[in-house]
Amino acid sequence: MEEIRALISTAIAADSPLADRQQAFGKLVQRFQDMAFGCAYAVLGDFYLAQDAAQEAFITAWQKLHQLQSADAFAGWLRRIVLTQCNRLTRGKRLRFVPLDAGLDIASSADSPQADAEKGELMDRVLAAIKALPEHERMVTTLFYISDYSQPEISAFLELPVSTIAKRLFSARQRLKRSMIEMYKDNLRDHSPSRDRVFADQVIANLRPFGAGDWGPIAELAYSLEPDFRGQNDLWLHNRQLFDETCSVRRHYVAEHAETREILGYGSIEQTDPGPRYRLFLIIDSKWLRRGVGDLLLDRLTEDLHALGAISVWHRNYAHLVDVLSFLEERGFVETIRVRDLRLLVSGALLASFAPIAAQVAAHGIDITTLADDQNRDPDALLKLHEFLNAVKADDPHRQPYTPSPFSAAVRWMEQPFVLADACFIAKHGDRIVGFSDLNLLEALPGGASCGFTGVAREYRRQGIATALKARAIEYARAHNYSSIRTWAHASQTAVLALDLKLGFNESFCYVTIEKLLKEPVQGCP
Repeated sequence: MEEIRALISTAIAADSPLADRQQAFGKLVQRFQDMAFGCAYAVLGDFYLAQDAAQEAFITAWQKLHQLQSADAFAGWLRRIVLTQCNRLTRGKRLRFVPLDAGLDIASSADSPQADAEKGELMDRVLAAIKALPEHERMVTTLFYISDYSQPEISAFLELPVSTIAKRLFSARQRLKRSMIEMYKDNLRDHSPSRDRVFADQVIANLRPFGAGDWGPIAELAYSLEPDFRGQNDLWLHNRQLFDETCSVRRHYVAEHAETREILGYGSIEQTDPGPRYRLFLIIDSKWLRRGVGDLLLDRLTEDLHALGAISVWHRNYAHLVDVLSFLEERGFVETIRVRDLRLLVSGALLASFAPIAAQVAAHGIDITTLADDQNRDPDALLKLHEFLNAVKADDPHRQPYTPSPFSAAVRWMEQPFVLADACFIAKHGDRIVGFSDLNLLEALPGGASCGFTGVAREYRRQGIATALKARAIEYARAHNYSSIRTWAHASQTAVLALDLKLGFNESFCYVTIEKLLKEPVQGCP
């Protein structure tokens, strides 16, 4: 116990070098890894899930070690964290449990397939007998035979008297044959974390603030997970570096291996609205995501979100990258939008076929101008456009419930370097704004542009105005030597999708947006 007290004291000492603190915690991991793993296995009945639960428990313990009130209570405190992680895994309801790994291949030195099969059948019976034990006896039996833990050590971990441990162990032995116990013991030790250093190495992760020199390796990690992030010229990196931290809030961190300094993951939140809503990025290899690194980053970013007063946080990813999406859904995120990513090669656009539609729109007295031109004539042009966009977005069923944005948000938007005022196209019937579509450089492919929001007043729809606006945008892109246009369509926006396809856009990917509400918005506040 004195050794454990000393290790905990070093691990939480604020004035100790980080390397010393991590080394001390690493020794705690090595001391308790089989205990944590055995506890999880007794609950989950699956070696791989038990390893995930134990690893995430140690990551949590490292993060919250300063909350431990007494070093003598560490074992029981760790057990409660392990059980919490087990509960988190079972709450997902995505797991199909095979009783105590009955389906796992059992290593065998048998000389024939028949002998190997017979041993496998025997192991199935052993595991079935273990599963049939009362839960409290199964827990004690697993902890006792997985390693060389003594009854007093198990007593401290389970926070029960030694006499109770002995009684439960005796009762379990009475129910099981000695040969069964020996086979169960061998099977446990074949899978225990202490058989090598892999488990301990994986749970010693360190979280630190992002540094400017991290962009290169983090971008390469992102591109290795999904090559399309790169685009034609480091698209993901370009968009992240374009973020203006003088106008909006960003918090980002790097998770790295405490000993090797290998980067294991990157997480960030970026402000997308004037305050309450943030976008979440998690760039983590799937092999590390559920080994504590995902929770390490998400927990810290969630603390930041609460400190910033965020109302919600959202994450967008490719639909086929299910690992991060399911990880976040298990932690309270809910799918809100499914969007198609569409792209147009400007040089291949057949604009001539849309000239009659543009002429028809003009014949109805509807002119297409730009925000830049309007602002030269009218100092209130941006305010009028803002009022129109709030009205037309409020009429969009895909944006319900819609909260009108303040005019200050429109002003800030126009100050962003990716906005093109002369590519903000406005359809007007006299002095009345009846439609809008814009090109910008936000999330555009290098050398290309993005088509932002397109909307038409309800009573002016089905007159070709949206087609004329988008055709004008394509003409602008061609005249300004943009090679491509990127746009997005909600899966349920069949009319918008049909228009884009008619204009020559092709679907590249499908994105899923998931969101988590952090607190209820105050009525009347944006």
